[in-house]
Amino acid sequence: MNATAKLQIGNFVLGAILLLLAILVVEETFSLSAPTQQATIGPAFFPLLIAVGLAVNAAALFWQALRGKVPEEQWLKHDIPPVLIVLAGLIVQMALLTTAGWIVATTLLFATVAWAFGSRRVVLDLLIGFVLSAASFYIFNEVLGLSLPEGWILDT
Repeated sequence: MNATAKLQIGNFVLGAILLLLAILVVEETFSLSAPTQQATIGPAFFPLLIAVGLAVNAAALFWQALRGKVPEEQWLKHDIPPVLIVLAGLIVQMALLTTAGWIVATTLLFATVAWAFGSRRVVLDLLIGFVLSAASFYIFNEVLGLSLPEGWILDT
């Protein structure tokens, strides 16, 4: 198999992963309960915007894979394992969000993404993820008046 054929397969696989992720984001977004407060832009706007971006990128990758014009010198090799690790981290975060809460789920997601990008300082990544997720939780819940899932850490 030549390099161009491998890149076509890589584009197709990555496009399929992005499309699957877009579908999961849309499904999870529509499963959220409707907010009780009135807002110009509801909580579904940004996740749906991200899902559209993922779907557009997936379509572009499919188009390139089907056209067969992927010059090897212009494209980096697809590195599928980190993409799969990030995808797994997102799925775990979505699964843990309602039970463990925003802080725990997002801390684990941050550490997983850092690991996928090559970091091997797990404790530091967990600490940084905790600080960032706790700060975003505070900003959303206390400053903006929106509510992120508390989970079992803050459940009283």
